[in-house]
Amino acid sequence: MLSVHGRRGDGFHELTSVIAALAFADELEVRLNGRDADTLISDGEAIPLDDSNLVLQAARLFREESGRSECFDFRLKKRIPVGAGLGGGSSDAVAALKAVDALLETGLDGQSLRALASRLGSDCPFFVDASPAVMRGRGELLEALDQTTSSRLIGQRIILLRPTFGINTAWAYARFVSRPELYQPKAVAEARLQAFNQGGSLGDLLHNSFETTIGQKFLALPCLLEKLRARGHKCMMSGSGSACFALVGSDEEAAEAKEICIKSWGEGIFWVETSFAERKM
Repeated sequence: MLSVHGRRGDGFHELTSVIAALAFADELEVRLNGRDADTLISDGEAIPLDDSNLVLQAARLFREESGRSECFDFRLKKRIPVGAGLGGGSSDAVAALKAVDALLETGLDGQSLRALASRLGSDCPFFVDASPAVMRGRGELLEALDQTTSSRLIGQRIILLRPTFGINTAWAYARFVSRPELYQPKAVAEARLQAFNQGGSLGDLLHNSFETTIGQKFLALPCLLEKLRARGHKCMMSGSGSACFALVGSDEEAAEAKEICIKSWGEGIFWVETSFAERKM
């Protein structure tokens, strides 16, 4: 669930979200390099390798806050699509923080790591523990789901797909500013969350405020979701897009959903079957 409520005085947006990690991830290799600069190489397309990359920003921030001077070589094997609303860059940045902390044996606790992560991005603190949680505020306020509720998410099979285009997150949030009527009241989101916590279905929890604003420009997204829903598949867009996911309970459901997606978006789409995980890192 991703419910956007309105723009805050600091320019960020207030939201309520239910977020869970996937059993699907990038790989980040980190080594001390004995030099006076960090390096980053990656096999991913459209991955910036300069200071705009969150991995390098994470290393620099760690040095600034810890007083250490060591630098690192980073090798990023990219699996999570860019511009997909899947938190790939944010999870990579937190992986870098945790790896640097481990290599330097500084022993930062979770609270300290989350404080650093919040300075890299609103959704970054989640990836420190990466357990299913409710995210509030601009994304920095996390409340872990209780074990019973989490167990209803963990292991749930999903198909994850992305068209051949990505969506810029800042642009996606800016779309709300001109359409404030599309903000959802907090009470509506909290009622949906409460119904799920009290035993409601995961399918009924699914909601994304971005689907309307993004769908007005990128018509391929609502068209696909409409086709999936017409065949009974519970699905939604992930984050600010462009990736979408559908819940599946059998091989037959997965095959049918894949067929719908390929017929709608073509053979060139990104596609993977995965599941919600207890924790990502």
